[in-house]
Amino acid sequence: MERSEAAVPLETLGREVFRAPLAQREVLEQILTPLLAQLPQARINEVGWVLWEAPPPKTTSLAETRFVVVDVETTGSSTRTSRITEVALFAVQNGKVEPGFTSLVNPLMEIPPMITDLTGITNQMVATAPRFVEIADQVADYLAEAVIVAHNAPFDCAFLRLEFGHWDAGFDFLNESLCTVHLARHLVPGLENYKLHTVAEHFGVTIVNRHRAAGDALATAQVFRNLLELMREQGVTTLEGAANLKKERKRRKLAELR
Repeated sequence: MERSEAAVPLETLGREVFRAPLAQREVLEQILTPLLAQLPQARINEVGWVLWEAPPPKTTSLAETRFVVVDVETTGSSTRTSRITEVALFAVQNGKVEPGFTSLVNPLMEIPPMITDLTGITNQMVATAPRFVEIADQVADYLAEAVIVAHNAPFDCAFLRLEFGHWDAGFDFLNESLCTVHLARHLVPGLENYKLHTVAEHFGVTIVNRHRAAGDALATAQVFRNLLELMREQGVTTLEGAANLKKERKRRKLAELR
């Protein structure tokens, strides 16, 4: 019914639902009428046709949404062979960055020298740090009912999903997410690149302790506040509208290629 753009005869609907092409209208009417009466979207008109009045699409105000900016440092780039070494979370709500949660994480594996050179996180530093399973409940509570924001969100979300899986195989990590890389590409076109330090510099945001979770997460939170203001100026006021910016950019690129 949701796919139908017009009313459908009750008997047609019934015969399709019950896979009974020869069923009599009277029988179908007796079965379907009380069922349809329980659905607010369904209405039977005076000639016995069923109309489906879909509710308006759900919208979530950006101003009322609790965002949690996430950054993770890891032993490598692949979830198949790497684990988290540090995690940082900062909430952004009503335009304010709230105090967050930060912890080194024992990845239960060696940190490659090139990763230590990049992040400054050593095997000695994480040797006495908690395993992710020991802080997973705190991280899950902080993320509860929040929209995740990260610079390259698919990367951070993939590693969180991996670690939550080790903690509880049945845990549903279903948070919606926004990526500040994608948002910046749409809202701030023309930058040399969209690495965190480049976007941060554009907005006058200083990154303290680059490639450490807390420093990068706090800078991303400040960048995101600026992106929220740009969205407001462009009339994007809902979470759904923000999520559609990436699709709009792709459509614009395709149009330019034609």
